[in-house]
Amino acid sequence: MPTSTPAENLMLPQTPIPKLGSEKTIHKSVPIKPRNVLDLPNELLLQVISMLSAGSIRNLMISRSLRLLCEQCLYQGISLPYHPLRSIRLLETFLLRPDLALLVRHLEINFRWLHPGLFPQSQVPSVLRSDSLAALSTLENLQSFSLSGVDDWIWEPVRAPFREAIFKMKLVRLDIPILRDPHTSYTCGDGDLEADWDGDLGDEIRRLLQAQPLLEEFSVENSVTYKAAASLQANLKVSDVPSLKSLHASPDVVMAFLPVAPRLESLNLMIDHWNDQLLSQMETRSAAIKQSVRRFAFRVWYFDWIWNNLTNVLALFPNTEELVLSVVVNSCTSDKNVKPAKYYFEKIAQNISVLQSLRAVEVQYETMYPKTPGIFEVDTGSVTAFKTACPLLETVVDPEERLWTFRLDRQGSEGFVPQLIGRLMAKGLGPVIDFPDQEGNTEYLLPD
Repeated sequence: MPTSTPAENLMLPQTPIPKLGSEKTIHKSVPIKPRNVLDLPNELLLQVISMLSAGSIRNLMISRSLRLLCEQCLYQGISLPYHPLRSIRLLETFLLRPDLALLVRHLEINFRWLHPGLFPQSQVPSVLRSDSLAALSTLENLQSFSLSGVDDWIWEPVRAPFREAIFKMKLVRLDIPILRDPHTSYTCGDGDLEADWDGDLGDEIRRLLQAQPLLEEFSVENSVTYKAAASLQANLKVSDVPSLKSLHASPDVVMAFLPVAPRLESLNLMIDHWNDQLLSQMETRSAAIKQSVRRFAFRVWYFDWIWNNLTNVLALFPNTEELVLSVVVNSCTSDKNVKPAKYYFEKIAQNISVLQSLRAVEVQYETMYPKTPGIFEVDTGSVTAFKTACPLLETVVDPEERLWTFRLDRQGSEGFVPQLIGRLMAKGLGPVIDFPDQEGNTEYLLPD
């Protein structure tokens, strides 16, 4: 009879071989195939690429396997708010490569070149002169939009096609850095044309909002007049802002939204001169939503009124979980009279107990004399005072931009001690910084 061949010499499948009875399962070793970075999921590769510099990303584009991912990274978020020349090049790219325009989700762009008197038209490509709005229509997947450099687009009759292109967008976030009301006494430009416009800026803002039913974040910076704000307060309706969750505007504009935005959860108030009248108006108009706001940010002057009434201002939104408060000391105060950040930091700690749901607080200090020795310094006792006032507090960012947290104090009687994590980075992860351009600035990414 032939001799049996040992099992280890047979070409068996590379899987466990079951045995009967009490015999153990035998495992065969499986050779490990060398892995390549390109074997990673596209989502991971995109995250890695997004952290590289613009130059490094461009170098990666020589790889056909990575080119599409690199283009997606370069074009999904573009920030050019102060660079009209590169904004022109970008729009020209969209016309020539509409496939790249489809990648854009976030766009900050400068339209100053639309003003012939402010920008040399010789630098505007002919393709944009003939049909500049066609470039905007290619942005079919745009979700976040910020437009600067043009302040009359929302009401100027000759800008009607421009308005229509923006109204057709389906945005989740919209940022309007400046709007000019032609009815104000300080406007400049073609006075005859502006005098002929008998519209209402508040109504135009409403029309814009009505065209964006998906809008969740809206920012209109300090350029809306009291007249336009009053128009919004009188006419804005719930149906105009059905999805709004976050708002950044002056208190007068914010008050128009408070009674009609039931989903609002984040407020960022621009600087204003607070007084008893403004506080009373805010209390009245925020009554329906005061329990819903979870993030509250605002900038204040250093004047005494705010520090004598800070508790009442904070109590406007008692369920706030994240607070950002910026103290602004302007140039009208001499450096000898400027109080250091420590003074205001302690004042805030003394008034913050009204926010018992608070989990994160950041105090910023803006001064014309940042080089004054010790002007930003605070001590650990002040940090502890925040935690004592708000037991749920998890983090504090002080005026020196240092992040503090708290740990249990097993030796002391207070139960916790502040622990310094470190200084915050000056710039977070965002659009990649690009090379210096011909405008003499280092700006955010714009591929060639």
